[in-house]
Amino acid sequence: MTTVTTEVETTRKLLHAADTDIAAFFDYFSDDCIFRMGNNAPVIGKDSIQSWVAQYLTSVASMRHEIIEQWSAGNVAALRVEVTYTLQSGEFFTLPAVTRTRVEQNKVTEYLIFMDPSPVISGTTQ
Repeated sequence: MTTVTTEVETTRKLLHAADTDIAAFFDYFSDDCIFRMGNNAPVIGKDSIQSWVAQYLTSVASMRHEIIEQWSAGNVAALRVEVTYTLQSGEFFTLPAVTRTRVEQNKVTEYLIFMDPSPVISGTTQ
């Protein structure tokens, strides 16, 4: 049986906000949060993260995270997920991913996403 820690719960809420209320999603980040997706360079700071995510989601109408597994140790949580993206065109596809968060004082200070984001960036499933 997996114990749901504060870090896991915060990460679950973060992903739910990404799916339902993108403004609330950014409220989970500390002002100096470090964000990195795939092989992209790290993005530092809430404002810079908002700009990066806005560019990344240009072709996306909505997304939904399904949590498959969750784990935590100390102030770090990792969740294995399947993310279903619906594009502006109506096309949709699901990508596997792992998110890793560091939570300090109820804020995400580090958010790493291990996923191949190329289908989202290109706006197609190729």
